[in-house]
Amino acid sequence: MGLFGFNKKDKDLEGIINQIRVDLSNNYKDNAVDNIKKLEVMLEEKKASGKLKDATVYETLLEDFKTDVKNFKRTY
Repeated sequence: MGLFGFNKKDKDLEGIINQIRVDLSNNYKDNAVDNIKKLEVMLEEKKASGKLKDATVYETLLEDFKTDVKNFKRTY
């Protein structure tokens, strides 16, 4: 296992995750929802094709993002 629980980070998934974090921090709920859907689809594709050995960390992040968006409240 790597330093932070990843064996090897997937660059495609990491890019989407970083964008979701930016969207949430900037109160861009619609963009965050779109990117969460994109992450979910890409994660399933990579798991199905065998390109992702352990998806547990990514699945956990995905569920956390879904919870964050569900509880999303605008601050203005």
